[in-house]
Amino acid sequence: MQDSREHGFRIEEEMPFLDPPIIARWFNGKYSKLTEPQRRAIPLIHERKNVLVSSPTGTGKTLTGFLAIINELFRFAREGTLRDTVYCVYISPLKALANDIDRNLNQPLREIMEISKEEGMELPQIRVSVRSGGDTKQSDRQRMLRKPPHILITTPESFSLVLTAPKFREKLRTVRYVIVDEIHEVSSTKRGSLLSANLERLRAVTDEDFVRIGLSATQAPLDEIAKYLCGFDGEVPRPFEIVDVDTKKYLDLRTIVPVHDLTKVSSEVANERMYDILTDLINRHRTTLIFTNTRSGTEHVAIKLKARGIESVEAHHSSLGKETRLDVEDSSRGGEN
Repeated sequence: MQDSREHGFRIEEEMPFLDPPIIARWFNGKYSKLTEPQRRAIPLIHERKNVLVSSPTGTGKTLTGFLAIINELFRFAREGTLRDTVYCVYISPLKALANDIDRNLNQPLREIMEISKEEGMELPQIRVSVRSGGDTKQSDRQRMLRKPPHILITTPESFSLVLTAPKFREKLRTVRYVIVDEIHEVSSTKRGSLLSANLERLRAVTDEDFVRIGLSATQAPLDEIAKYLCGFDGEVPRPFEIVDVDTKKYLDLRTIVPVHDLTKVSSEVANERMYDILTDLINRHRTTLIFTNTRSGTEHVAIKLKARGIESVEAHHSSLGKETRLDVEDSSRGGEN
């Protein structure tokens, strides 16, 4: 853990609203500074303003969305007012991202709880659960109903099912925040239309309006996407703030053709040469992601590469079982394939 005191940075000096102080202590012990989207967006979320955050990958958007929320939940816990109900709904169009957020969010919550115990504060646990279609067992759904998560992580489709369940819908009356991650993935699709309608259904359920937080690295036009995120009160768009951070990163982008002239060779020859090139690229790099158009294409590529001696390759798609898919994600994150 990096000690921010070496850099003279103290988050409480920029964000004095952080309370209890264990949140500031945790951040100061882990990070040397605030990123630009964090510095600009976290105070807006704390002030309960709708915000759309557009910034490149690696600029801390996840913590941007969650820090003010975590701060509020721990304040409730300290005051003894934390209830068994849902305060935040995080919606991701990607199952893999939802599972990743679950892991990444639970780690800081554990670390903050450890700090609270060191300071003699016995706080109730902040619960996080994933509700994602077939990945969530019936027993887990029943447990969520008995002991609802304070932060619910879900997909647009599963969110629709949650709203349809009368008993669980009651647990959503206290929702204060909704985070839509990778918002560009859904904003112009049928999934996005469903999500937009369901956000309005959620608003009809909640006791008060909730804060809407949109996150993405690639989105435009920002004004229109912010309107999509926040919706309308009658004919008038709900108010929102836009945090647009444009951080230039080095990008090595090339188009590689397997043969000099594709019209003069057979598809078999071109494909074989393509796999030769892929094999060379994989051997020269620690981690390589290969995207295909179909599930069958994913399996085919994995088989072809294994035939060329690339043993540490795994196929990843939505048809895989939950455990297999998570194992593939974990091994890729650790550089094992």
